[in-house]
Amino acid sequence: MPRRRPYYEQYDDEFEDDDEYDEYDEDEYDEEFWLYEPSQPIPVVGGIKAKSRKGAFGSSWWAKRWIGVLETFGYGSRLQRGKTYARQGQVIGIDLAVGRVKAKVQGSRSTPYTVSLKITPLTDGEWSRAIDAMAQQAVFAATLLNGEMPQEIEEAFTAAGVTLFPASARDIETQCSCPDAMNPCKHIAAVYYLLGERFDDDPFLIFHLRGRTRDQLIAALRSRRAATLASSADQSLAEVEAAPALADLLDTFYQAGPDLAALTVTIAAPEVEAGLLRQLGTAPAGIEPELRTLYAAMTQHVLERVFGKDEG
Repeated sequence: MPRRRPYYEQYDDEFEDDDEYDEYDEDEYDEEFWLYEPSQPIPVVGGIKAKSRKGAFGSSWWAKRWIGVLETFGYGSRLQRGKTYARQGQVIGIDLAVGRVKAKVQGSRSTPYTVSLKITPLTDGEWSRAIDAMAQQAVFAATLLNGEMPQEIEEAFTAAGVTLFPASARDIETQCSCPDAMNPCKHIAAVYYLLGERFDDDPFLIFHLRGRTRDQLIAALRSRRAATLASSADQSLAEVEAAPALADLLDTFYQAGPDLAALTVTIAAPEVEAGLLRQLGTAPAGIEPELRTLYAAMTQHVLERVFGKDEG
């Protein structure tokens, strides 16, 4: 019967130039660590199965951004097996809270392995700076309420001196109770891939992992936006109050002022469809579908009148 080499000799001959060790795999080796014994993971009834049946995981840019961090770790064989585990439903459960994720993954042994992922939450001060930066763009809150994440949001976090996503392997701590000495193992990879799909469905989970729930984030953005709008209104009022008297402008009344050249008008469809309706919440008497249809028709009509063609 083939014998497994000691750990310090476990260089993979095929990838020796990369110093890549052979994987210790509980699906192939028994508890004594040495004897070769082919086996398969124990099937799980009701496990979490990935939506992806082949190819890449995650369809949104933010899910791909999350998964991309994992794939920079290397260990291609483990990542591939992690995909297989995710698709087979070997992950029994995933629990996400601020700063950490815990999961159970069923291998070939009777006791499932425990997987944990830890990422440092942002401090209150860091969140305050990030929200200040996001509040400068009204589209951020509208897009998030639409269940999407604006790609420019990373720029807002960068401006605040922090990152929303882990930038490298150093930014996230992963552990698994399996015997594989390499990290990430396939159990960690399976959980990571499934998290990417969860982020597809709910981008607010990423914010929760970093320390803010959906309600906390939206409330903070609305508060900052209200303060910004109030400040702008006060400034506009002050400018109006400081405007010169009409009698002082009679000689130049019909002349173009110096600011006219800087005046721009942009006519375009809203970046977030029905963004205002989403922010208002449930409409009374079930009229929201009719309002959506009406707003879309009005937008299309204006675009056709302005540009003389269908902009859709």
